[in-house]
Amino acid sequence: MIVSLVIAAGMYALTLCTLMAPTILFIRIVTGKGQNDLTRPSYPMNILLLQVAAAVLLFSHLVNIALWAVLFYLCGEFTEFETAYYYSAVTYSSLGYGDLVMSPRWRLLGPLETIDGIVMFGISTALVFALLDRMIARRLKHLNLGS
Repeated sequence: MIVSLVIAAGMYALTLCTLMAPTILFIRIVTGKGQNDLTRPSYPMNILLLQVAAAVLLFSHLVNIALWAVLFYLCGEFTEFETAYYYSAVTYSSLGYGDLVMSPRWRLLGPLETIDGIVMFGISTALVFALLDRMIARRLKHLNLGS
């Protein structure tokens, strides 16, 4: 059990790192000032920014799922990477079909990956909300200045 907890803590740190690059980028965007600010009151720019944010965050989650899948594959839980990736995606997303089950030795990694996924999705949601909040605030400020 201790080994699984230590490995999961390492995976949590690693997956957090993969989400930090877009997080830092979005923080810079949200706190940016000036004429080139991507959150300025422009509907096309705002839509593009949200689409890019969603795509980058999706990619980050797919990478995190792959990292967990590599771990499961290296632990010998799955003989094919595709199966490990499927299990990881179902577990990370907390869907939990239950059609694949890991051995007693490593089964604690499943719920720990789910916890990791929930936290990572929470961070992603917070980032998108921060972007939306900044865009709405800029739009309201622009409308008030224009009156």
